[in-house]
Amino acid sequence: MWVEEITLENIKCFNRLLIPFTNKKQPYSWITLLGENGSGKSTFLQCLALLLAGPEAAQQLCPRPLGWLANESQPGKISMRLHQGENDPGQFGTERQTRSFGYTLHVTSSKPLTIRNKVYSEPSIQESPDKRLSWLRENAFASKGTGWFAVGYGAFRRLTRSSQIIVPSLEPQARFSNFLTQFDEDQPLSAFEQWLVYLDYRIAKADDAEAKQQKDLGIAAINQLLPKKTRFDSVTPEGRILFDIDGQKVPTIGLSDGYRSIMALAGDLVWRLIQSFPQSSQPLHEEGVVLIDELDIHLHPLWQRDIALWLQQQFPNLQFIVATHSPLVASGAGEAALTLQFKLEDDHVQSMRVDKLAAMNVDRILESPAFGLVSSYSPQTAAKISRYDQLIKKQQPRTTSENQELKQLQLFMGEIQPFGSRSAPGSLDAKIESFLEKALSD
Repeated sequence: MWVEEITLENIKCFNRLLIPFTNKKQPYSWITLLGENGSGKSTFLQCLALLLAGPEAAQQLCPRPLGWLANESQPGKISMRLHQGENDPGQFGTERQTRSFGYTLHVTSSKPLTIRNKVYSEPSIQESPDKRLSWLRENAFASKGTGWFAVGYGAFRRLTRSSQIIVPSLEPQARFSNFLTQFDEDQPLSAFEQWLVYLDYRIAKADDAEAKQQKDLGIAAINQLLPKKTRFDSVTPEGRILFDIDGQKVPTIGLSDGYRSIMALAGDLVWRLIQSFPQSSQPLHEEGVVLIDELDIHLHPLWQRDIALWLQQQFPNLQFIVATHSPLVASGAGEAALTLQFKLEDDHVQSMRVDKLAAMNVDRILESPAFGLVSSYSPQTAAKISRYDQLIKKQQPRTTSENQELKQLQLFMGEIQPFGSRSAPGSLDAKIESFLEKALSD
């Protein structure tokens, strides 16, 4: 399954917004959302979550959508067109000429969310909305069914903070739980820890081959996403998970927020993929949709640069739709990514496609329309650079005090240039950089 397009109407800061996620009928596998705080990125991801969760799950996630309407006198609508994957069950259309279908959630300020089909491709049930909705509930929105994989993660992704022993269990969870952290930031992602303990218990008690295979899959994915000197170590007899960090055994409760954020995300994702595709020999290679808000949170710049590549390598057929404030995440997604900037104009959000970020360094990305910074330097340093530029370009003779000031500024410029990526304003190098930057943005 993957998303072909989404439309928002009269939802919070969105008047009407239509965004296709396809290029020549092929899906973008990575979509990056950029924008200042308050530009609607989290709302956009929550709308996707409600649609992917289905009507019953959406009502559990957002039982009374108060404050969701831009205009309270009119209902809001959230519409989506989905594409069925090869391993998503439920046949619609006898010849299967198309796998695309759509539906709409209607939003009011006082009533639960309701769903209405917008497009459907099976002629035999075209005339019956009840049958169409039944098909969706039995297949795409099945709470504990297989396939139709979709999951969403809010900005606060964390493992359990307590150090209590985890009781082994592996009960499939209801579909709405896939998106809980997007709507409740206090929800921990504890399923992965419980899952590893449970698998270790099965292996110890019965030498379970299936449990060993699943455990190996999960550990391999986690190890690939962690720094080189950090690896999964073991599960203790007390049910605690240990990691080896440069030779030191550390329990999950003792790890930094950055480590815990990565493990919580990747571990939960692996566990849910295996639950959704229990018969698959390669569950990490199955199709589905993953929503992530503020992917860069808690991550060191080195991790921010590489996280998109790591996720795409480990989960090559998932469609990632992520929000970020990091130019490193945006450029690290690669040339094939779709990058969208959300911008608030006249009380409504507009989206603009941003291209060629993968070819720019961080300074140029920050100073491009994608982020819109006048300078990537601090305000104090930017003011000194501006003053240096002003004095160096002055046509009439400089005064004695100006020459002294310029001498000090030249010393300052010599200090910052080895660490910066910009040449001195007015220099030939600066003019070349300006020309290349303009050529890249055209």
